[in-house]
Amino acid sequence: KNDDERYKALIESFKIMLITLSLFFLALIVLWILIKIWILVPIQRLANVSQTILSGNYTSRLKLPPSPKIRDEFDNLMQTFNNMLDNIENGIKEIHQTETFLQSIIDSIPDGIRVLDEDGTIIIANKEYYKQIGSSENCIGKKCYESSQCRNTPCPHSLFTCPLREITAQKNTNIKFIQQFSAFPNRHLSINAAPMIIDGTNNKKKRYIVESIRDLSDDIRFSHQQKLSSLGFLATSVAHEMKNHLGSIRMITEGLLKKHSRNKTDEEETQYLSLINKQLIECINVPERLLKMAHFSPEEKNSFSLNNCIQDIISLLDYEAKRNGIIIEFQYPKKEIIISGNESDFKMMLINLLQNSLKAMPNSGKLTIKLGHTSSKETKIEIKDTGIGIPKDKLPRIFEPFYSQKTASEKDGTGLGLAIAKSIVDKFAGEITVTSKQGKGTCFCIKIPANAEK
Repeated sequence: KNDDERYKALIESFKIMLITLSLFFLALIVLWILIKIWILVPIQRLANVSQTILSGNYTSRLKLPPSPKIRDEFDNLMQTFNNMLDNIENGIKEIHQTETFLQSIIDSIPDGIRVLDEDGTIIIANKEYYKQIGSSENCIGKKCYESSQCRNTPCPHSLFTCPLREITAQKNTNIKFIQQFSAFPNRHLSINAAPMIIDGTNNKKKRYIVESIRDLSDDIRFSHQQKLSSLGFLATSVAHEMKNHLGSIRMITEGLLKKHSRNKTDEEETQYLSLINKQLIECINVPERLLKMAHFSPEEKNSFSLNNCIQDIISLLDYEAKRNGIIIEFQYPKKEIIISGNESDFKMMLINLLQNSLKAMPNSGKLTIKLGHTSSKETKIEIKDTGIGIPKDKLPRIFEPFYSQKTASEKDGTGLGLAIAKSIVDKFAGEITVTSKQGKGTCFCIKIPANAEK
């Protein structure tokens, strides 16, 4: 009987322990579910949104119940987190708007702009710069020499003026130089470079280089137009003064010729009067040629004779040459050479080259102009003088705008004559080269394709 009672008590104890363990595990499960719902799930949602934001998506937000009856710390934390993301997104939008505004400002600048860091990496560039390098590909993050010169290594100092080296190593505050980019080797660019220092992280100063790049083609074209305009004004004045007086003299001469013809007087006098009348007609034609040459029409293209074109320029400069004791020799083939293009531009180019040759011979000399063919498809013009010559170290730069080999004490022009000449030769799809020896003279060689018309 005692054993039965003990057995029953033991059974009851096991039942109580089983029920207790069941309730305990049930409590653990309920507690786990509550912890997961109230703690782990919000933390996981917070982690997922944080990961999304880390990838760059700032529009993601934590979902909150519309109107929770009981707000706990996690609800407050998620609300604060969402507000923080709103502020960050608004700040990023303002930064993007500021960047867009600043980019629009530098894009509106007519000169090319690029900003480099101390390693030569491009930080900012505007639309005009992309036009100057002939590419629409994004160059931000590229090296400056890779973008403008298409090089894989830094530019050699012997060939290029490097603003990074001049400003960082030489401690220059502002430099200006002329350079060509690889996309347009015949286009001269005036580059102004200056340092820019701003505060970086940890109170460290960061140095940048700001470059302003101006295409000188418009300046050359404007100077060309100015010269043509001045020439047109001169031609008009000369024509007005000469035509009236020479016309009166011609009328008198023609009257004397008629009188001698009727009276059949001295034939020698009649011959001299005929020569005078012929020369008067030629003198009257001079202002006509000036007016024709001064007429600027960049769209006007026609076929013209190189032989006659060069003869006209020689006749215009003949007095200046004879005054300085210079002999002009023109060698040309019997067959007339015809090319197509703007005759006024071509004459302006010849005037620039011939005047330079005349100025190089202040104490007499000889100017030789050779016209011929190098092949059936190419015309060649050589202008050779016996003047003072050009130093060897200055030959590579003579076609640069605003460059002149004269000293500051000498009276010089704008330094655009040869640059204008080269731009006109380029317009005719031609090529101009120069060889020179100091004290012996200079030779300009122009090669133009037959029937050249760009």
